Amino acid sequence: MTQRASAATQRRSVGRQLKAARELHYADRRNKEMPVADAAAALRVNPRTIRRLENGEVKPNYTLVESACRLYGIPPESAARILEMVDQADEDEWHEKYRQDIAPWLVQLLDLEAVADRIHIVESLVPGVCQTPAYAAALASKNPKHVDDPDYARRVAEIRGRRAQNVFGRRTNEVFIILDEAALLRQIGGAKTMAEQVAHLRAIDSHPNVRIRVLPFDEGATAAHKGSFTILEFDNVKEPDLAYVETYLAGQYSVKPTVLDELRGRYASLMAQAIDLKEYER
Repeated sequence: MTQRASAATQRRSVGRQLKAARELHYADRRNKEMPVADAAAALRVNPRTIRRLENGEVKPNYTLVESACRLYGIPPESAARILEMVDQADEDEWHEKYRQDIAPWLVQLLDLEAVADRIHIVESLVPGVCQTPAYAAALASKNPKHVDDPDYARRVAEIRGRRAQNVFGRRTNEVFIILDEAALLRQIGGAKTMAEQVAHLRAIDSHPNVRIRVLPFDEGATAAHKGSFTILEFDNVKEPDLAYVETYLAGQYSVKPTVLDELRGRYASLMAQAIDLKEYER
């Protein structure tokens, strides 16, 4: 794992250690939410800052982490190791220059998909990591927030390209994608753009570590009626698997076993209904 890629996992590790120390420090409290509020008040930050730090969603602030270590009574040697990880987690990522174009909640996904050992994706449109520049630009052109920014579509296409490089440029990971048939038939950008996009998907599917399946309309009702989702899995036992679901307003992450079990069950059901892209013809 490269130093740049490890910054994401370092952030998660710092967050997990701080959360464990906080919960131990406030172990006598019955209300689990109160320790977050109390810690935030003692550290003079918003409770949301504590949660985002513990979830690895943001770069850890050195001064804040140092203060938290003192507040929670973390032994000096352990605190020094945590602060060393903070330095490593503070390294700038490739997407920093696109900050104005990337939703804040998407950053963690961009970091972790680049280091995940297995990625499971369920989508009704072509996933961002699989989009051609023309397809990505066509979608971006419909974003009402950027109609007056002629360069926005180009930047989005660059972001999609870098994500693809991070995910499909590796051969040690595995990527499993289930697409609704609508993703292949909806004419995003017109017939030429869609023909190129489908050809690109077939090229990706030819990679030995990638499998793309299609959920045909003929299957009727499916377990994906509540929307798209992504599951990231890690071989490192210290790195918990992660579920990601996105809406128009926010992205939600969860490492809860109940959530992961629910989505894995849905994924297994969808896999049983789907057919390999290699077999798909329309």
